[in-house]
Amino acid sequence: MHTYHPFLRRTCWLGFIILLMMSSCTGLRNLPEDEHLYTGSRIHLEKEVKDDRNVERELLRVLRPEPNSKMLISRPRLWMYQHAGEPTGRGVRHWMKNRLGEEPVLFDDAYTDRNMRLLYNRLYNMGYFDAIVDEEQDSTARTISVDYRVILKQPYRVGSLIPADDDSSLAREINESLANSLIVTGDPYSLETMKRERQRIERALKEKGYFFFHPDHILFRADSAVGDRRVDLYTTIKADIPDAARKPYHIGNIYIHADYMVGGGNRTAMQDTLNLEEGMYVTDDAGLFDPMMLRRAVFFEKDSLYHVQDHDRSLNHLMSLGTFRFVNIRFRAREEGDRNILDVRVLLTPVERRTISAELQGVTKSNNFAGPGLNTTLTNRNLFKGAEKLDLSLHGAHEILIGRQRSASSTELGMDATLSFPRFVLPAGWKESPQVLSPKTSISLGANYLNRTDAFQLTTMHARYGYTWNRDLATQLRIYPVVLNIFVLGDVQEDMEEDLVEGALLRQGLFEQFIMGGQLRYIYNSRLKSNNRNDWYVQLNLDMSGNIAYLLMDQVFSVSRQEDGSYALFDQGFAQYSKADGDFRYYWQMGEGHRLVYRLFLGAGLPYGNSDMMPYVKHYVTGGSTSIRAFHPRSVGPGRYVPDEETEGRYNIHQTGELKLEANVEYRFDITSLFKGALFVDAGNVWRVRDDENVPGGKFSTSTFYEEIAMGTGIGLRIDASFFILRFDFAIPLADPATDSFFHPVRLHKSRWRRDNIVFNLGIGYPF
Repeated sequence: MHTYHPFLRRTCWLGFIILLMMSSCTGLRNLPEDEHLYTGSRIHLEKEVKDDRNVERELLRVLRPEPNSKMLISRPRLWMYQHAGEPTGRGVRHWMKNRLGEEPVLFDDAYTDRNMRLLYNRLYNMGYFDAIVDEEQDSTARTISVDYRVILKQPYRVGSLIPADDDSSLAREINESLANSLIVTGDPYSLETMKRERQRIERALKEKGYFFFHPDHILFRADSAVGDRRVDLYTTIKADIPDAARKPYHIGNIYIHADYMVGGGNRTAMQDTLNLEEGMYVTDDAGLFDPMMLRRAVFFEKDSLYHVQDHDRSLNHLMSLGTFRFVNIRFRAREEGDRNILDVRVLLTPVERRTISAELQGVTKSNNFAGPGLNTTLTNRNLFKGAEKLDLSLHGAHEILIGRQRSASSTELGMDATLSFPRFVLPAGWKESPQVLSPKTSISLGANYLNRTDAFQLTTMHARYGYTWNRDLATQLRIYPVVLNIFVLGDVQEDMEEDLVEGALLRQGLFEQFIMGGQLRYIYNSRLKSNNRNDWYVQLNLDMSGNIAYLLMDQVFSVSRQEDGSYALFDQGFAQYSKADGDFRYYWQMGEGHRLVYRLFLGAGLPYGNSDMMPYVKHYVTGGSTSIRAFHPRSVGPGRYVPDEETEGRYNIHQTGELKLEANVEYRFDITSLFKGALFVDAGNVWRVRDDENVPGGKFSTSTFYEEIAMGTGIGLRIDASFFILRFDFAIPLADPATDSFFHPVRLHKSRWRRDNIVFNLGIGYPF
């Protein structure tokens, strides 16, 4: 005789109830009589050639309308729309119907006729001139879906690209540019490729002065009569294009209005005009800006041919100054003798010069400290009239330990000052490259005081000087040749003495090194360059410290070493290390509202020379809302290290490393326009490069590191309100290198397991 486990019986009943509830939310019961709910369409391809061009996906994109959204067998948004009734006000029922609800999509015979035309049109545009499309309706008592059967033969391919048959200067420029054409002989015929080719030709012409030329002024006539399923394309300039589009233009006078719309009027008349140079004029009635700063931000030159890159760079540079709310560049055409001239007007609307902001925070940390925090920032966006930006900030927080038997508090106070110049501040004789976009020089100084009553007091001071610029819209470089950090240890509590004071390596890494070096960062983000279907994000960092100081002391000044063999400045050792890491992300657009994101992080740091240990602040950590979400911050690693009961969750001092490997995969999907969902898997760990008696199992080994990878998975809900994204992630561990079994047993049916293992992460913005 068989008996059923009580949990299994409860699960079956729960599943039955859920299915019953979902079946009642299909939205079919409340449909009007004699109406059918449209449940979507499917494409069935029969083809002679491999579908390398994603024909099915392209065809699905043209089908309209979209059916009602569905969750398994239910349509909750349709159900909410129907059950909200006819709300008379703007209360809950109005919100339920108009924001959460979804109007029923009823079947109409016109859908199939329109979709058939759209399918034939899309197939023709992709070179399938003789495709056959049939449709068949699949209906039930209350629903109708449509199946489209598409029969494809080999697509027509490009034969020859024939230049424009014209002897005008415009035709000569177009024909010359065809050497770089996107249309390639032998490729399948594609209307989309021809559209992109027209845009490429337009930009090529605008690099040679043809300001008024538009992609619509050119077309490609197709001739499919050549046989062998080939199409010859004839480049043709339309006969009725404006005369201005056939002429190249030179830049005339350049007028910069630095106070456009100031005082409520759109004043572009030249008042109190300053003539900077021949053909360059500046109007600034309020005297807010340095004229030479404005001149450096405008890349047009009098008498030169109009160049679209000068236009783009001027807009980009002016906006990057951060001191103008609106930037508008207008052109006026005129004739001057036998030349065609464009006068340029640069209209600038300044932002408020001085602002002050304050932010009150409720701080909660993974170590159970919580309390209020306050950040205040004073900003001057035009300090010396050259768009120099000064930020002065003060921050403070007071937190207390909650949920523990012992009492403790943490007080933090700090101030920072950052001054940035919208240009390179270079040594005398150095010249700035004219190809650089948005150059910036920044100088920052700051200090921070931390008093943790159960641990120690720590004062830190930092300074940094460096440069930032863009090579193009997608590529940014940052170089900081001067980076200085100083740490001063204050009082240490008795129970921390052994770890922080008597532990020589940790003490040196935490408090007895100051950092004197430089940093380099490279960032590439293809999403800023164009609207690609798939995008890359790459960030590379290089951080080096102490090399010049070590060279001077060892080779130049022959300074005597300390007892431990290291050099010191002002009785404090300086850090010498190299650290490099890379963050690689790939965004794959799988379809409308569906995206798969991959991320890989690799990092390594190595102390040498004057240091036995990297500075503690330069160590890697893992775990948390933007890392391995199934583990709390700083709770993983290094390696197989397991903190003892006394320090676990209290300091997490040892759970850092000089090596880091982390990988994430996240599937993101739209639930509604406001709510987004996610499924994710995270994995990684950190390691030490050397043995440490305080961190057993933490050293990296090429033969065992793959057995020490922590792994977790989970689900997420995001509220995307356009101007901000609120993120809720729930994760569970799958593999924990700190446990004997490594692979973590999943027991979601047990309440105690759920309480101990489900980790909730709240975040602003996407994790990567």
